[in-house]
Amino acid sequence: MKKKLFSDYNIILVNLDGLRQDQVELCKNLKSIKDNSFYFPNMITVSPYTLSAHHSIITGLYPSQHGIDAYHSMFKFKKDEVSTLPEILKKSNYFTRCDCAQKVLMTDKGFDQFELFDEYNVDYKIRWKKTLTEISKQEKFFLFLQYSKLHTHLVKEVMEKYDLNSNEDEYYDNLEDNKIRNDSHLEEMDDVVKSLFTSLEELSLSNKTIVIFTSDHGTSIGEKTGERFYGTYTYDYTIKVFLIMYIPNETPEIINYQCSHLDIVPSVVELANLDTNEYCKHKPGKSLFNFIYNLESEDREIFVETGGLHGYYPSPKKHNVFCVRNNSKKLIYNDSPQTWEFYDLQNDPLEKNNIFNPDSEEIKFFKKRLLHYLTILHKNTNLST
Repeated sequence: MKKKLFSDYNIILVNLDGLRQDQVELCKNLKSIKDNSFYFPNMITVSPYTLSAHHSIITGLYPSQHGIDAYHSMFKFKKDEVSTLPEILKKSNYFTRCDCAQKVLMTDKGFDQFELFDEYNVDYKIRWKKTLTEISKQEKFFLFLQYSKLHTHLVKEVMEKYDLNSNEDEYYDNLEDNKIRNDSHLEEMDDVVKSLFTSLEELSLSNKTIVIFTSDHGTSIGEKTGERFYGTYTYDYTIKVFLIMYIPNETPEIINYQCSHLDIVPSVVELANLDTNEYCKHKPGKSLFNFIYNLESEDREIFVETGGLHGYYPSPKKHNVFCVRNNSKKLIYNDSPQTWEFYDLQNDPLEKNNIFNPDSEEIKFFKKRLLHYLTILHKNTNLST
């Protein structure tokens, strides 16, 4: 793809909350869009739960940098210290709007309009069409949409059904049933995705609107005892997400290089024809267009952190699980029990065989990299005491 200007295009960023990367192919409409888009199947969330992930997506910063670095830090967003994507886009005269399930899930900084909905009663097709109709009156716009129905079903069918304080129950013994139940809600979501594009067509917006789909995190189906949903561990079923960037009339491409949620802000800033060196100077991510324009051809190293509400070692006040993922390898450090895990993801994609060896030179290198992130992000762990 040759460099082009897209600054006159509208931009819609959609979070399909909780959608696993391996479920994209099961969604007929989403797959069709993916097949006509730039597709990044190896995008990694920097924190696998919505509170933290949303704020990383909209700021391009690690949780420690934007302040939402634990479930109990939900009101500690550093609003006066960090810039947000909608705030930056206003420099290029975008009208900005957010549609989110709860106020704590997204900062309102930079949004001209900030709307909330009841995730248990919302009709997304009607709501999104109404939103698009209203915002289409603007010269150009940036719109953030959250689809949270997969999470809603999860709460009703899993979180409310099983004892959250129990790590030993039939849920973990029924992976196939859990998968079938989880997948059963994909058609409903996929229909909403289709309706979004239908509305864009009806409003004559389809040829001048870029649509980006991602997921804030994946969802457990019981692969690892102690994590019934997400946010507790840093295994691939919750940290490996995806990004689909639909740009009208562009040649589709699958880009398999590893990247992260931190790369979304500089990518959209570049779409808006704004200077990433100026507006993303202190942000750790890099534009995905570096891959599209063949300026980069290597995986980007990713650091991930989380602390769960439940499980064996819950830590809602500060993150206590950390990992570095690169070159199809992953090092995990669990701070509460001070244990280490290392996985060869190419040969062991389900992370069943922990091959951590403290004498391995490769693992020593990964450990150095993880300690680097813990240091620069000022993480208070047992390693630093």
